[in-house]
Parts: sequence; C-alpha cells; structure tokens
Amino acid sequence: MAAQPIVVFPPGGWRGIPSGVRDWLEELAAKRKLLAFADDAPNGIESLGLEQLNNVEWGSVAAIVMHPAWVHIAVPLKPHCLIAMLPGPESNEEELWSKCRAWLCAYATLVVAGTEAFYLEQCFRRGSVFLMDGMDETSDLFARQAVEWHSDGFESDMLIRLQQRHRANWRNELLRKQEQEQAAGSKPSGFADGLFFHSVYRYLTGEPEYARQHLLASFEQMLHEGRRDTLQNVYRFLSAIELEQGHVQDAVRTYGYTAQGETEWRNAEQLSEWLATGKRELAKAQLYRLNDDYRKAAALLEPLADDPEARALLAATYITMGRLDSALLLGNDGLRRSAGDRRQWQRLQGTALLLKGKRQEAIHCFLAAGEHRQEELNGMIDLAVMDGVARELTRGDKEAD
Repeated sequence: MAAQPIVVFPPGGWRGIPSGVRDWLEELAAKRKLLAFADDAPNGIESLGLEQLNNVEWGSVAAIVMHPAWVHIAVPLKPHCLIAMLPGPESNEEELWSKCRAWLCAYATLVVAGTEAFYLEQCFRRGSVFLMDGMDETSDLFARQAVEWHSDGFESDMLIRLQQRHRANWRNELLRKQEQEQAAGSKPSGFADGLFFHSVYRYLTGEPEYARQHLLASFEQMLHEGRRDTLQNVYRFLSAIELEQGHVQDAVRTYGYTAQGETEWRNAEQLSEWLATGKRELAKAQLYRLNDDYRKAAALLEPLADDPEARALLAATYITMGRLDSALLLGNDGLRRSAGDRRQWQRLQGTALLLKGKRQEAIHCFLAAGEHRQEELNGMIDLAVMDGVARELTRGDKEAD
C-alpha cells in the first residue's frame, strides 16, 4: 500500500515548527509526499495557499494541524485522518485558544502533545494520545511511528500502551537518580512533581496501588517544601485512585477532606447524598469529573443518560471534552430553561455547524445568540479572530532559524 500524502497546517510558516519536529518532517518528505500551508516550505515540500484548499483530495491525505486556530478550517475538510500535534497551552493562553484546542483535540483522530502536562490532560479526555516533548528519544520514537502508522490507516493502540509503560519506567528511573542525589545531600529540582507525574502514569496503566504510594509521597514532599494548594492540586487525586480500587465511600470522603469554598462543599454534599440514595454510579462519575478524568466520567454517564441529573452531567462533560456534536445529540433538556441557557445552546449549535463547514448557518446561530445582548456576539468576534490568525499562520520568517 502506497504511503498516504501528508498536509501540514503549521504554527507560523514552516520555520515556526519546532526544530526537532521540523527535521523529522523533512526526513519524512523523502519517503512520502508532503504539502504545507506555508510560504517558506523548503525544497521537496509543496507549498500551499488557503485559496488552494479545494485542490487537495482530502479523503486520501493525512492532515497534521499544529495550531488551534486552524480548527475551523481543517476539521470541515474531513481528511483521511486528522492529527492534532500541539504544544502545551501557555500559562496565560486566551480562552478562545483553549476552546479551539479542546475542539481540535476532540475531532482529531490522533493527538500528539508537546508537553507532559498537556499529554496527561488529553489522556483523561480521549484515547489515541501520544507524547512528543523532546525529553526522551525512545518516547518520541513511539509518537513519530504512531503518526506514520496512523497516516497509513494502521492502528496504534499497541504503541499507546508501550509509550505509557515506557514513560512510567522513565519517570521511575529519574526518581531513583533524584533520590540518590538527595541521599548525597543535594536538593534535586522537580522531585515532588516527578512523584506526582509518576502517580498519574501508574493510574493510567492500571496500577492504582503504585499510583497511591507515589501520590502520597508527592504530597508529603510538597508539604515539606511549603507548597500551596496541595490538598486541591495533589491529595485530591487520591479520590480518583480510590475509585479505581473500588473504595467509593473512601473516595467521596477524601474529596470532602479537600473541599474548600461553597461550590466544593456543595459538591461534597451532593456526592454523599447520591451515595445515600443509591446513585452510586452517578457519584462515581461526578468524582471522576472533579478529578478531570472526563473520559471515565463519560463512560459511566452514557448508560445513565435517561436520568435528568446524569444527562446534565454528561452534556457538561462532553462540552469540556470539546465533543460538541455529542452534547447536542443529548437534546436541549436542562439547557433552555433560561435566556442564558438558550444563548449557550445557540452558540454550541453555531460552533458545531462551523466545524462541519456550514459557515453561513453558524453565523446565523451566532447572530441569534446576540440578538438581544450585544455582548453575546462573541461567536462572531471569535470567528473573525480565528480567520485572521489562520491567514497569518501560513506566513513564515525566512530568516528564522
């Protein structure tokens, strides 16, 4: 079978692609046809302009999308496969790009994350996620191989398991070295964070007891360091681990220990009430949500969707995951009880239509959402910004390294 062509949607011209990824793509161009929406593409890679979108046979190419602003252009094209290859979000990332990132990852057939934190976030939202952060050559090789296999229509589930196991072992080896440094009297940086990440990997690989041990060690180390918000940011994850161990009552109790503020106190009360009234699966799903494991929450809520409480939670979960079509398929129960709910529904409809390539219908929904409140025209403003940034992303700096 001939290798499928690949079309790259870059993050700012060809030279805007991180050097390691760029070198790999240029090597790949020697084995298969590569095209890019970049005016500075090197020899051997065909340069495309946005006016040439309709010249590509999208059903027989793989698309690699490297910036969230491309989402409303790349997703409607329905390429043979859609690979989101994104760096982690910046600390002060604008809300628009956070939403576009979520939508792109939800509609992608494969996600390659550029940072560990972003990779783990996506593992809690979907399958077919790889890490390529330049920190470990073996791990990066799994990701690059997955992209090539996926582009040609082959499954990459085996590579997912291998990479997760490798990263867990890589983290373990790193921790051993840091422990040796500590024993020698030095203070290695990132030790507590490494323990936490290792805990998350063990959670993902189905080893909750190991995950628990590393989480508690991480929590203890962070307390020694005087870190803030460790109950909410670290210890709370113990409740997800306890769910994996089948200890639902303990998990609810753990969340209660970490609750702060009215919203979290209400969440804790609701969890206890659901357990007391026999709504065990609903409590488990909400607890997974509160630990950002939306993938497991959705899996528990989907069979319960006839229940209004579960349906509302499932809709909120889908929206967070970026799965707008799934949220809309649930219907408007609980989403049209107020004028604000109706506007939210119209914005969701508009965005889902935009991602189907139905631009005029999407604009109509955005205008309807803002008919009575000017500030609700955010959908229209966001679309204009996305269009402008996408045009800029094709332009490269030929002098850049």
